[in-house]
Amino acid sequence: MGISLGFGGATLTNLRSLNEILRLLDLAFDSGIRHFDTAPLYGQGYSEVIYGKFLKDKRKQITLTTKFGLGEDNDTEKIPVNLILPLNYLVKSIKKKIGKSTPENTQVYSGLPYRKIEKSSIQKSFEKSLKRLKTDYVDYFLLHEGIPSFLTEEAWAYLQQLKKENIVRNIGMGTNVFDIKTLNTNDIALWDVLQYDYSDPLVGNEVMAKFPEKVHFHHSCLKKIDHQKLAHITPEDRGGFLLAQAASNNPGGKVIFSTRSQDSLKKNVKSFLKYLPK
Repeated sequence: MGISLGFGGATLTNLRSLNEILRLLDLAFDSGIRHFDTAPLYGQGYSEVIYGKFLKDKRKQITLTTKFGLGEDNDTEKIPVNLILPLNYLVKSIKKKIGKSTPENTQVYSGLPYRKIEKSSIQKSFEKSLKRLKTDYVDYFLLHEGIPSFLTEEAWAYLQQLKKENIVRNIGMGTNVFDIKTLNTNDIALWDVLQYDYSDPLVGNEVMAKFPEKVHFHHSCLKKIDHQKLAHITPEDRGGFLLAQAASNNPGGKVIFSTRSQDSLKKNVKSFLKYLPK
């Protein structure tokens, strides 16, 4: 089971305490999950700090993704994580009470705006990530919401050097599925992994068919659950059922989900195992 299911860290810092988050991550690990995903952007760098604590005695047993290109300038040394979490939770609770939640983006997606990514930016991000994660290597290092044409030649050479030195085991892109669809084989010839939203399996399967030689990581499989179409599946099993479907469509890759609830995590893993083809 653990070879295909991964756990995402985008919303970890919305929880109230460090101990609560570490219990959730330990539960994911104890449930058989061996792939974990984070980024400097998540929780303004504190997601990486938390993973650094979680990974202390597990590093060789798991694979780890972090990213570059967004959020690399965040400074997590000014306020300790055990202080920032309750503060963050309080601010979000107040905003929720007065109705100041982040509005859902309903605009039609029009593509990524170009931004130049230089070696110095990637290097700064990578070195900060290693320090936060308390590791000396990363299994997967992904360009966050970007495409290869954003990188300068020097930046691309730096990524290749990291991989040559085995400090980064695999390089890839974690970006919008529609941007990945616009690329061609030459654009990504030396990239290893494509990570993207799989909330629409038809679009995701198009990308898999276009780039069959790449490793594919899928996320957001539970973003748009059609409960009418899943009426034959009990409500508590529907999340795991969709994750199992995505995994069966992507046997060489990984399916990443996230939750802040231990109960939801248990239900999703249990039903994932139940519906994953033997």
